[in-house]
Amino acid sequence: MCGIAAYYGPNAPLNTYKLLVELQHRGQESAGISILSKNSIKTIVRPGYVLTAISPNEVSKLDSQVAIGHVRYSTTGEPGGGIGAQPITLSSNGRSISLAFNGNIINYRDLSKEFLNSYIPSDAEVLARLVLKLYEELGDVVEAVKNLASLVKGSYSLVVLTPEPRVVIARDPWGFKPLTYSFSGDVLATASESSALEVLGFDSWSEVGPGTIVSFDGKSLEVVDSGVRGVFSPCVFEYVYFSRPDSVFNGVQVHEARVRMGMYVGGMDNVDVDVVIPVPDSGRSAALGYSIVRRVLFDEGLIRNRYTGRSFITTPDVRDFISDVKYGVIKSVVYGRRVAVVDDSLIRGTTMERIVKILKCRGAKEVHVRVASPPVKYPCFMGVDFPTRRELIASRYDDVGSISKYLGADSLLYNTVEGLRWAAKLSSLCLACYTGVYPFKDINIEVLEKVFSRW
Repeated sequence: MCGIAAYYGPNAPLNTYKLLVELQHRGQESAGISILSKNSIKTIVRPGYVLTAISPNEVSKLDSQVAIGHVRYSTTGEPGGGIGAQPITLSSNGRSISLAFNGNIINYRDLSKEFLNSYIPSDAEVLARLVLKLYEELGDVVEAVKNLASLVKGSYSLVVLTPEPRVVIARDPWGFKPLTYSFSGDVLATASESSALEVLGFDSWSEVGPGTIVSFDGKSLEVVDSGVRGVFSPCVFEYVYFSRPDSVFNGVQVHEARVRMGMYVGGMDNVDVDVVIPVPDSGRSAALGYSIVRRVLFDEGLIRNRYTGRSFITTPDVRDFISDVKYGVIKSVVYGRRVAVVDDSLIRGTTMERIVKILKCRGAKEVHVRVASPPVKYPCFMGVDFPTRRELIASRYDDVGSISKYLGADSLLYNTVEGLRWAAKLSSLCLACYTGVYPFKDINIEVLEKVFSRW
């Protein structure tokens, strides 16, 4: 899961940079930007957060009418600014492209062997090389991207820059990942999430449809369909955790979906509690919904260290450390009380175990863990970094009681798949991490666990 952005118009590098800052929550490992300078593509990619990887002063000196950018959360390749960091810029036989994408290409090894005659350890680089190869063969970058839909198995929302100059944006036929754009006259702005566009003042925007390709060369906007139809499978984890609450995905306001998740969990609960507290920030909307249904006081009991980032998308080598220092407790809110602590999801259990411990150390009489989504029992191969079952607490333990005991909680209650469907208000979703039913029927979990496990 990553964040992508593009801008065609005045001050393109700076505006793309601003979009990346608004998408920082989607990737913390590296940041990159590509611009067109004197008919050639210049790319800057460095490890770290946007503001530290590339300084605003450096960006302000870049002069271009077109730019694309990327913030990385790695699921293949190397973490940080190594293999797989984006945008990826390539040239061959007089053709050049720069590509950034959000997603996961399941069959990238097969594509690498069949079309590129080599082994490339990054799905991002395979995707970029494949687009460049098709661009050379077909002579049209839009047609190249169009052909991806019939070759690629997996998820992708992408942006491509060429020296024409042209920006191409596209979403896979299954619609796994979000992608939005705003077009007005001679300006095209694109971002993974609608909230990023709105912050920059683009209040009129559209979502790129599944299998849709949008192209702009500075003169005319072209919207074409790939002609490939997949089963509509938007990633439910966008609603649960990844997207900002002020974003809209498939016409659904993320905040409202999360409130409904909490309401559904509250409607199932019969344990008496005195106060409801969220795990900030992504548990806040669900905790609000839970408190409304239960008619119990909502308060802020946990204070998040703003400098630790999102621990879920942090690399494993520092994840435990961040969990140890991420939260403080407002003692007066929890002391002597029966506390319901609401989080968006429970994946590995690392953070929640520590939260329960510090709440009890600060005097909470009871701690009842409430989770806005169902137990995650199966790996995700579409762009969320839990590619093996051994990482998942709900896969390691047979029952909810055992998980509750591991956490040190007085009780544990999950949402249900039915509750999640009701909250998202969509007839079709990718729920594979909860159900084990994948949009691609021939998925072999055992094989893919080996392919995507890096740690």
